[in-house]
Amino acid sequence: MPVGRLVRLTVACQGGRHRSVAVAEGVGRCVWEAWGGEYGVEAEHRHVDRHVLPASG
Repeated sequence: MPVGRLVRLTVACQGGRHRSVAVAEGVGRCVWEAWGGEYGVEAEHRHVDRHVLPASG
C-alpha cells in the first residue's frame, strides 16, 4: 500500500466522457476496496465538462 505516496493512474478515451469515466470510477472503487477503505481514492475527470466532439468517420 502506498503510504505517504501519490499513485496516479490515467485512463483515456477520445472525448473523455464515456469509457474513461466508467473505467476510472470502477478502478478507483476496486483499489479502494483492495486497500480495505483505509486510504483515500479520488477520480478526477478532466474533460467531462467539455463540449461533445463530433463523431469521426
